[in-house]
Amino acid sequence: MVLSLAERTAALVRHVNVEQILRRTNSGIYLGHSVDLGWGRVYGGQTMAQALSAAQQLAGPERRIHQFGCHFLRPGDAKEDVEFEADKLADGKSFGVMHVRAMQKGKVILSLTASLQTPEEGLEHSYQHRFTRDGAESALRPEWKRPEECKSVFDHMQPYLKQIPKSLRPLYEIQQPLEVRPAEFTPPWDVTPRQPVRANWVKSRLPLPDDHNVHERLLSYISDWGLLETSIFPHPVGMWSPTIQAASLSHNIVFHRPFRMDEWLCHAMYSPTSTGGRGYALGEFWSEDGELIASTSQEGLIRHTPLEQDAKL
Repeated sequence: MVLSLAERTAALVRHVNVEQILRRTNSGIYLGHSVDLGWGRVYGGQTMAQALSAAQQLAGPERRIHQFGCHFLRPGDAKEDVEFEADKLADGKSFGVMHVRAMQKGKVILSLTASLQTPEEGLEHSYQHRFTRDGAESALRPEWKRPEECKSVFDHMQPYLKQIPKSLRPLYEIQQPLEVRPAEFTPPWDVTPRQPVRANWVKSRLPLPDDHNVHERLLSYISDWGLLETSIFPHPVGMWSPTIQAASLSHNIVFHRPFRMDEWLCHAMYSPTSTGGRGYALGEFWSEDGELIASTSQEGLIRHTPLEQDAKL
């Protein structure tokens, strides 16, 4: 039975949340449920979003996330739930710092440190690039296009469904609650070298609750989609190439301004370098009107092991 889009959207909102199991004054234990997206291991965006949920709950409703950094320590088992142990490291008048450990089978799979702030007024500026588009000035780069000019990943992938590994096919056979529209579509098996830049427009297909925590978790969730892949673009391999072993090592997000995930955001990404078997990528989430919403960075394992037959050539 295929759930409706509304049911799947509600399920995603629940999925990025965690259930409180135990609460003390300065610590808490929470439980998150895993979903197998087809890789056989937990999607990194899931663990990040759920760890953020634990940090938000421990910090309390008067705080709002402004930055977190995390390290992925072990692959997560998608068949197992994840337990989150959260502690308050600091709880000042303006800022609170939470540390969260994601646990499976007694071992830490992710460590996240998050800083949350009581909202306040302050100096405001936002540097905006200025470009000419259709004869008018724009704060968004022309190559990012506009969401209405781009097709969704779902639409792009329909002709290739038979080429997609069976375990991953359900991701592309139905429309997902979060719609991703790339400015330029690159199939994950494409081995053509290209510039290490990309831009994805993202938005919930349906309206979301009026809870900023939900929107922050969903941005964290989707920020892990495609960022690391940018670092292999200059090389003659694809993300799904059998010679590539890829895994997140660390991920950071700075939240600059309030936003909604049911309004279009552009995740503009580029990779300044890859070296030592590691890829490094930076990203920025921009609103349609040119406001910088959040900044992202990710380092990951990008290990290229040529097939035996390739090594003989």
